[in-house]
Amino acid sequence: MIKPLAFLILTLSLLTLHSHPQTQVKIGKSIETVYPLTPNSTCDLDELMPLAPLLKDRKIVGMGEATHGTKEFFNMKAKMFKFLVTHCGYRIFTIEATYGGTLKVNDYILYGKGDVLSAMRSMGYWTWDTEEVRDLIEWMRTHNYGKPENEKLKFYGFDPQSYKGPASALANYVEDFDKQNLDEFLKGLSVLTDSSDLFFENPKYVNTSYLGNEQVAGIISFLQKWFSEKENLYVSASGKTKYETAFHNIVVLKQALLLKKSSEENYGFLRDSCMAQNLLWIYEQEQAKLFAWAHNGHICKSLNSFEKERVCMGMFLDSMFGNAYYTIGFAFNKGSFQAFSSETRTMQVFILPEYRKYKHPVERTGPCGS
Repeated sequence: MIKPLAFLILTLSLLTLHSHPQTQVKIGKSIETVYPLTPNSTCDLDELMPLAPLLKDRKIVGMGEATHGTKEFFNMKAKMFKFLVTHCGYRIFTIEATYGGTLKVNDYILYGKGDVLSAMRSMGYWTWDTEEVRDLIEWMRTHNYGKPENEKLKFYGFDPQSYKGPASALANYVEDFDKQNLDEFLKGLSVLTDSSDLFFENPKYVNTSYLGNEQVAGIISFLQKWFSEKENLYVSASGKTKYETAFHNIVVLKQALLLKKSSEENYGFLRDSCMAQNLLWIYEQEQAKLFAWAHNGHICKSLNSFEKERVCMGMFLDSMFGNAYYTIGFAFNKGSFQAFSSETRTMQVFILPEYRKYKHPVERTGPCGS
């Protein structure tokens, strides 16, 4: 589904692995040993073994991508997560997608609930609707077979850009554990579950009516009161962890409203700040090492130079976790990638010649992208 690059070399210059091909290159003023990787061989984990001492004691590993539509990036990141699970004790997978929407993927991985394709659609992001992500989800589900609960892999999103994902997750929770009151709850939830994935701001592209900020704030107040008053009932019915997982959707809805009300200039900063807070919450909730999949511009520890030197998620995580947060970014020299065109509103393939011909070769990934 993702168009491959015509040319891609991924290299590591971190540790020595004598059993793999290697070459000496000059990086800055030093000579480094570089090892090529094979991104499309997603089961060959041995070539990543030099990374085990470097990554096994981290709390979060963030892996970026220069585009959201490059096959080799997706395969390499899937391989890295498998490696971290198999050799470094990582257990939590997180991705730049709506928190509430990914809970259906989590239910599929943990309990086989539903089917993989409908679970993936619940994420609400065209970027992850790929064979590569599907295969990784299936691998996670298979990996969980026969494992005790505290060893099973879990799947979460950390992006607050949607009303629909969190609202739908809350409705699903009430349906599972308080079905006799579901109709009353859905009336209070109003039309939030029918929203577009990026609010109601763009009626030109979505068949929904505009929802005002005051109306959203009123719905959030209703949700907070409902879940607070029923906390004891719900904890008894579902267990504390599932209740807290559901309740966090209300936090994410508050974040989404904050973004909706923000200025365009401040939007990126607030979004990345909220994403970092969500990752912190997931880490503290699970008490387990996690893997974060997002765009390069989110996971990096320095100012995002493509967006007016904006502070990004990785910088917030760096301040929270210090050296326990490790980042790996991906770039390419030339080739093709798949993206959603903001002009035609369709998915299409974009081709870039060699990097040196362009001053700033930036992918336009659409509203759910970087």
